[in-house]
Amino acid sequence: MKIVLASASPRRVELLRRIVDTFDVVPSGVEEPTRGRPSRRVLEAAQAKARDVAARIEGIVIGADTIVVDRRSILGKPSSRDEAARMLSRLSGREHEVLTGLCVIATHCGDERTAVERTNVRFRSLSEREIASYLDCGEYADKAGAYAIQGRASVFVERICGDYTNVMGLPVCRLALLLRELGVDV
Repeated sequence: MKIVLASASPRRVELLRRIVDTFDVVPSGVEEPTRGRPSRRVLEAAQAKARDVAARIEGIVIGADTIVVDRRSILGKPSSRDEAARMLSRLSGREHEVLTGLCVIATHCGDERTAVERTNVRFRSLSEREIASYLDCGEYADKAGAYAIQGRASVFVERICGDYTNVMGLPVCRLALLLRELGVDV
């Protein structure tokens, strides 16, 4: 059975390669939800992405959506450098939560499996100079919470509790379990 990733995210492609030898990448064209509780929001977004692609392509379709939550506020992808600076300042010296919604659909039988993975991340205190230097590298663009844990922002992380790959955008342990439930050997 063909596996299809409903995302063009380079990080998700890289992570899926760790557990699956071959797969197709077919980005979804759906709009992500902008309302609701964080866990519900990521799950609905993952389902919408997977269902959109599953309506067009046969196989095992994987949808995912990741957000950063700080004190019940969702920090999505920053729209500007200034917004990214505000996000990083907000996360400085504090713990936040990263949530990824997963939806895996087996189109041949219509079976669907879902999950929400949670990881707590604590940043050390960051100086304005450190934030500016990080923003200069441009890594923050297109990243929930304005950082990439696998990149230069790794020096900001004081502690992590949970799945590291979840913070990158695709919790591979949880995904492997969902795939196995659908008969995919990973």
